[in-house]
Amino acid sequence: MLFRKRLVNEMVWVALGLFIVLLLIVLTTQIVRLLGEAAVGALASSAVWVVMGFAAVRYLPVLLSLMLFVSILAVMTRLWKDHEMVVWFACGRSVADFIRPVLGFAVPVVLLIGSMSLFVSPWASQKNREFREAALAKQDMTQLSPGVFREAGSADRVYFVENFSGMAQAGNNVFMQIRRGDKLSFILAERGGLYLDEQGDRWVWLKGAHAYEAVPGTLNYDLLQMESGRVRIEDPARPAVSPANQAQPTRALLGSKIPEQQAELHWRLALPIASLILALAAIPLAFFNARGGRMMNILFAGVLAFLYYNCMNIAQSWLASGKIPGWVGMWPLHLLAAGLTVWLYWWRSRLRR
Repeated sequence: MLFRKRLVNEMVWVALGLFIVLLLIVLTTQIVRLLGEAAVGALASSAVWVVMGFAAVRYLPVLLSLMLFVSILAVMTRLWKDHEMVVWFACGRSVADFIRPVLGFAVPVVLLIGSMSLFVSPWASQKNREFREAALAKQDMTQLSPGVFREAGSADRVYFVENFSGMAQAGNNVFMQIRRGDKLSFILAERGGLYLDEQGDRWVWLKGAHAYEAVPGTLNYDLLQMESGRVRIEDPARPAVSPANQAQPTRALLGSKIPEQQAELHWRLALPIASLILALAAIPLAFFNARGGRMMNILFAGVLAFLYYNCMNIAQSWLASGKIPGWVGMWPLHLLAAGLTVWLYWWRSRLRR
């Protein structure tokens, strides 16, 4: 009882302090990024703090996974440095005896990570998208402010709308200037408005539009008349897994044949599995040799965890692009990590003998 109580209590307090530090780091980086988006009109200024809250909830599974691994590694390393492990070994304990108390601390956290990864994070992503879209619509269509010429951040598009109706979320007499390479295009439309598609990209929809395109300084113009159309405001880089799939409920991803949705499902399942494997691997990885350098074990453990998470990201990209079949998923990676963990226990027990 003393053995288990002492170990679990120390891991809990270290985990709480570490979680607060990690959460503050994430909130700081998110607020800087969101304020930058609000400055260029990509996000309504009134939505910054709410969106930051949803983003923090979305990142919680990763934060909890990192907190779990580092806290166990830190406590076990301290036991080695203070020679407490020698005392426990002298009392008849072995490395395998630490698995049970570590699991008593890790299993509730892993269950929390699994529930948040499968249910809470998708909900936060969906609410984040909905709030962004609603706040952007209330901000007088952001880049289509009535009576004002607005230039896009890339400086290749200029927008103007004569007036704006808050009820219809649309404007009359829309003007657009678009530069593509050495050509310049002008678009005049009777009506237009702004909306976000399922991928999170912003578009301007047009009704009764006329377009003129030519190379500046020439008299050869291409004319186009369209009843309706749309123009993307920005051309962002396409992520491997779209924000629309990140906001999908887990039940909607089950049984899906779409590679991107299969990749998102495997990523959600991978977080709790990787958290449990790393929590168990932290026990033998904490082995401390005073003659081998004070930070060597922590550096080695950090590299392994970094490689594990990066391999998960690579596997997710390959699943989304179809390079890995959906039925294979990330299971070979998890089996490899579990096998390496078993080998670490064997290696640590062999050294003790």
